[in-house]
Amino acid sequence: MIQASNPKFEEHKPLLPMNPSQVDAMKYLKTKTLTILTGPPGTAKTLLSIHAACEKLHKREIEKIYYVKPIVSTPGEQGLGFLPGNLEEKIAPHIMPIRDSLAVFMQKGKADYLLEKKIIEFLPIEHLRGRSLHRCMIIADEMQNATTHSVMTILTRLGDSSSIALLGDVVQRDLANRYGNDGLSDALRRLGSNQSVGHVNFGYDEIVRSGFVKSVIRAYSDLYSPA
Repeated sequence: MIQASNPKFEEHKPLLPMNPSQVDAMKYLKTKTLTILTGPPGTAKTLLSIHAACEKLHKREIEKIYYVKPIVSTPGEQGLGFLPGNLEEKIAPHIMPIRDSLAVFMQKGKADYLLEKKIIEFLPIEHLRGRSLHRCMIIADEMQNATTHSVMTILTRLGDSSSIALLGDVVQRDLANRYGNDGLSDALRRLGSNQSVGHVNFGYDEIVRSGFVKSVIRAYSDLYSPA
């Protein structure tokens, strides 16, 4: 687990980077319009992005945090409509990565307030079309399972004073394996050289979640070999 520094707790605890890649990621998340973080699970891609967004929120650089991820529920479809239950029940499982990240550096009451007031909000990709999102940070997670068109939709929603973090692990793609679309890799190919874009590719040796997770990913290290 990434370390949270302890001395003073105001809005939230600052995080201390555990490796050079995390240092670069934190820098890009603060300064770039688009930050692309790729690599295996347990490297703190979501945690770093949520923390950077909360820092911007605390400094009033933004007014809202949107958490976006693809929902692959039936072959060829992405959407909440294919999941059982009402809208709140459908959304609940997709808020858990936000709650898990917030719990590392923020008191539960503060985190609950931000979620209940929808200052931090889960937004399905299908609800993005036609919108312009101003003064916000968009955290687009698990983008290896988003199509190229879905990623383009997310990126073109960006309004004034906004930024976006595009996160994922191409080894764990599901939609791409079936349909030949990988929005994350495609975005990196198209935008990686743009001056407004920062990219960090974490290695399996930079996992900070737990020793066991690191040993599991090490056993699959051939999947994470540089292309």
